[in-house]
Amino acid sequence: MADLKVTTSLRRNDDVSKSRFKPYRAPRQHGESLIEPSLANAESMLRDNQQALGSLPSSLQQLRRPAREALLRDSLKYTRAYRDVDTTDLSSDSIVMAGHQPTLFHPGVWFKNFALDRVAKLSAATAVNLVVDSDVAHSSAIRVPQLNRSTGQVQSTSVAFDQHSGGVPYEQSLIEHRELFDSFDARVRDSVQSIVADPLVDQLWHHAREAIRRCGFAGCALAQARHALEHDLGLSTLEVPQSVVCRTESFANFAMQVLCDLPRFHACYNDSADLYRQIHGIRSNAHPVPNLARDGDWFEAPFWLYGNRSAKRQAVWVRYCDGGSAIEIGDRQNRTRKIANANSESAYEALHALQSPEFKLRSRALVTTMYARLVLSDLFLHGIGGGKYDQLGDLISQRYWDCPTPQMMVLSATVMLPGHESFAPQLIQQRQIEVDRQLRDLDFHGESFRDQADSPEPELEQWITRKRQLLDDIPPHGQRLQWHREITAINRQLGESLHELRQQLTQERSRLSRREKDAALFCSREHSFCFYPLPYLQATYEGMLR
Repeated sequence: MADLKVTTSLRRNDDVSKSRFKPYRAPRQHGESLIEPSLANAESMLRDNQQALGSLPSSLQQLRRPAREALLRDSLKYTRAYRDVDTTDLSSDSIVMAGHQPTLFHPGVWFKNFALDRVAKLSAATAVNLVVDSDVAHSSAIRVPQLNRSTGQVQSTSVAFDQHSGGVPYEQSLIEHRELFDSFDARVRDSVQSIVADPLVDQLWHHAREAIRRCGFAGCALAQARHALEHDLGLSTLEVPQSVVCRTESFANFAMQVLCDLPRFHACYNDSADLYRQIHGIRSNAHPVPNLARDGDWFEAPFWLYGNRSAKRQAVWVRYCDGGSAIEIGDRQNRTRKIANANSESAYEALHALQSPEFKLRSRALVTTMYARLVLSDLFLHGIGGGKYDQLGDLISQRYWDCPTPQMMVLSATVMLPGHESFAPQLIQQRQIEVDRQLRDLDFHGESFRDQADSPEPELEQWITRKRQLLDDIPPHGQRLQWHREITAINRQLGESLHELRQQLTQERSRLSRREKDAALFCSREHSFCFYPLPYLQATYEGMLR
C-alpha cells in the first residue's frame, strides 16, 4: 500500500510547454480528412510502440499478454454472436484499436472504423473496436435535414428510435418503444427523401431489428447493426463493449494497481489537469476533466459505479482501513464493499469477484484509453476529441507509470450530403461581404452609384462636384467642424437618392442570410451517417484513405 503522504511537486519537475500539445482541428471541406500521422506511417508506428512498451513497469508488462489474449477471446465471442468471423491470421501479438460510443454518429467518426481496418491490414495486425458503453446515452433521436425544392430552403425534423432520452449508460439503456424502433428506417427515409433517395439506414436497420431482438439495449443494437453492415462492406474488424473488458480479471488487476496507490495517482492526475488548464488558458475547473476530489480520508477514483436497479452513474470512492492493509470501495451510498489484504498479489481477484449486476465498475474516459493503449493494444486510433484529451492522459501516464507513452493516431473526416455544391457556403459568405461593402459605400461613397440614383442629374452633379471640392481642400485639424457637417450632409443626400438600390441590396442581404442558414444546415458535417447513400460514403472514404 502506498504511503499516504504524497508530495505535489510533480509540476515543478516537468518541462512541458504548449507546443507539446497538438491543436487537432476538424477538416472543413467535403472529402477532406485528418490523418495524423499518415497511414503510410502506421506499421512503423506500431512497431515503434511495441518496442517502447517494453519499458513499461513490470506490473504492466506481466499484464499485457493475458489481457490481450482475453481481449481477443472476448472480441471473437462477442462478434460471432451476430456475424461471421474469419479467424485466419488473427493473433494477440499485434493489436490496433479504436473506440467510440454506440451512437448514430456523423460520417467523420465512421471514417475511423474504415481506417482501423486499413491500418490493421497494412500492419498485419488484429483490429478491435472498443464500444464505449459506459458513457451516458443522450437523445434517442436524430435531426434529419429536409429540402424544399421549390424555395430552396432547408429545415430539419427530429426522428426518434425510442421514446426516452437517455440519462443512463448505454449498456443500461433499454429500448422501451419497439414499434418506434422498428419503424425508424422508414421514417428517416421519408424525412430525407428530398435530399437522398437511397439512405443507408435501410441496410443498417435490417441488422438493427435483428440486434434488438437479441439484446434489447439501444447501444448494443446500434453498434452491432453498424458492425454487421461493416462486415457486409468487407471490413475485417472485431468489436467488444467496454463493459465486457471491465469484467475481466486483467482489468481488475490494472484497476487494483491504481486503487492501491490512489493518493499518488490523485496527485499525478490533478497536477496534470491543472498544468493542462494553465498551459491552455482554461479557467473552468471542469475542463478538460474535473480534478479528482478528496473528502477526509475518502479519495475519488477515476471509475464509475452503477447497477441494474439504480443505473445512474456514481463516482467511485476509496479509503484505506485496518492500518492500510484493506480498502473500502464504493459510491458511499448503497454500494460499498471492503477488500481485505488489498496489498497482496491476489487482491485483484477480490475486486474481480465484486463485479455483479448491481456492482458494475467501469473506467472513466482517460483511464479507459490508458488501459487500451498501455495494456491492450500496440496502436490506438483516436478521433479529434479523444486525441486532444488523451494528450492529458499521456501526462498522467508518464507521471504515474514513469515511462513514455505509445504514439497514437488521430483521424477524422468531413463528408457533406450529396448536393452540397449547390449551397457553397464560402461563395455565400463572399457575396455577403460584397453586399455589406456596397451598403456601406451607399452611405459614404454614393457618387460611385450615380447611374443608379433616383435624383435629377443636375442636382446629383451639384452634390458630387461640391464633395470633390471639399475633399480637395481639407482644413487643418481643429478646423474641420463645418467641413465635416457639409460632407456628412452631402453623403446623406447622395444616399437618399439611392433608395431603390439600397432596398435591392437590403433584400439581397436578407436573402443571403437565409441562404447562409440553409447552407450551414445542409452542409453540416454533424449529420448522422445513417441517411447518406452508402456508395457515396464508400467512394469518399476510399478517396481519403488513398
